[in-house]
Amino acid sequence: MDIHTLHIEHAVLLGLYTFLTLINSWLHHGMRGVHLFPIYNLCAFVAALLIALRLHIPEALAIVVGTLFFHLAYLALYWCLMDFFGKKSGRWQVQFLLTGIALVALVQFGVLHPSTRNRVIAFSLVFTVQIGLCAYLVFRETRANLRVSGALMGIVLALLSLTNFLRAIGTFIYGAPTRYLAGGPILQWSLVITSVLQGGVTVAFVWMTAALLRQELHVLATTDSLTGLLNRRAIEVAAEQKIAVSRQQNRPLSAILLDLDNFKQINDTLGHQQGDAALVAVARCLQREMRQSDLVARFGGDEFLILLGDTPQQTALEIAERLRQRLEEVPVLRDYTQARVSASLGLAQLKNSQGWDHLITNCDKALYTVKSMGGNQVLICC
Repeated sequence: MDIHTLHIEHAVLLGLYTFLTLINSWLHHGMRGVHLFPIYNLCAFVAALLIALRLHIPEALAIVVGTLFFHLAYLALYWCLMDFFGKKSGRWQVQFLLTGIALVALVQFGVLHPSTRNRVIAFSLVFTVQIGLCAYLVFRETRANLRVSGALMGIVLALLSLTNFLRAIGTFIYGAPTRYLAGGPILQWSLVITSVLQGGVTVAFVWMTAALLRQELHVLATTDSLTGLLNRRAIEVAAEQKIAVSRQQNRPLSAILLDLDNFKQINDTLGHQQGDAALVAVARCLQREMRQSDLVARFGGDEFLILLGDTPQQTALEIAERLRQRLEEVPVLRDYTQARVSASLGLAQLKNSQGWDHLITNCDKALYTVKSMGGNQVLICC
């Protein structure tokens, strides 16, 4: 198949990719970077279309503008990936410099002193670095929640960069015809591989957006929206796992149920916004004071639950007393109004014959007793 026909097919595929990514952008409206990805595909589509129309439009327009749009496409892709990963700064100067170098080379070897060989080598090397920077960004910024989809994106981009490098090497060794559209196997196969890999970039990005959306939905399902702590359902699921590990390894497991004293009074006298501010302040205090292995959740209303793995009862008592004292020191500020909070804490240790329901019931019994004694104390359920 001649290279002109391949360029027509390339343009058709990129047009399809653009349409699909526009739909993906609409479906995931508001997600970081997703609205920028169609710009990458659109620039690549315009580039492929101009090159495919080379026999029907001025050659300079196809050579310079057409190829330049491919460089702009990878500039847009880098911008998209930066936004997707939440990066505020990056190698922008290098990307713009590379695009400028490409423009100079296209004008020099496409218009002023036409040379297919030099032009192909020049833009292939610039593509190599441009796409390589995109691959490096993906590999560097991909986290555990995007490990598979991010790895796919990074690998596809790395292969795309390598394809351009091999095209530059092949053209340097074997040369290129005076007329680009008479290109031989090296240019033909590099175009075929590029078309396939550009499709892989689109698939990988759609996969990445789906993975990120799944993570965000998981966070919404397991996190309290006000405090950012685990919600009740999430702590119950995590507790079952902790209990299983505790029994398997024969290690102690303790829980602390914490309830704010006179919280209704804060809401009634200072307003619900001040009450929310108090809940957030308490949550931050608990996160600050607890170990990384401990689980902290907003159990409901003004109740908080802390699950202490590998913690005997006496140690849990010391932790609970320290928390009670720290909470007395927490200032709650909102709109120039300051309030103080105190808390009642009931704690219990898991016993061999008991499960999660018994553990939380024992904490609740201890907490109820503390409340009846006036609050702002710590009590163990025996």
